[in-house]
Amino acid sequence: MADSPHRFVLRLPQGLRARVAEAATLYRRSLNAEIVARLEASLDGLPNAAIEANLKSALFPHLETALRGHLSRQEEDLVLLFRRLSARQRDALLNLLG
Repeated sequence: MADSPHRFVLRLPQGLRARVAEAATLYRRSLNAEIVARLEASLDGLPNAAIEANLKSALFPHLETALRGHLSRQEEDLVLLFRRLSARQRDALLNLLG
């Protein structure tokens, strides 16, 4: 049973637990379901290992050095945000813009 849930104890500060519980009530989910949903949402944007390896390639520092001062702050922010997207999200964004 590879899909069976794994149980573990999670320690949350009292204030954070209360905030998560409030959100869970708002979205009509259990505390556990709220935590799982938020974890999954936060991890959806993380690149997979292949993309992460490309981000750390020698090409990016060279490009960043060459482009430094030529991009606006918004363009730099956009590049950083784009790099944090998953491959699926990048493809969807490029299809939307293309």
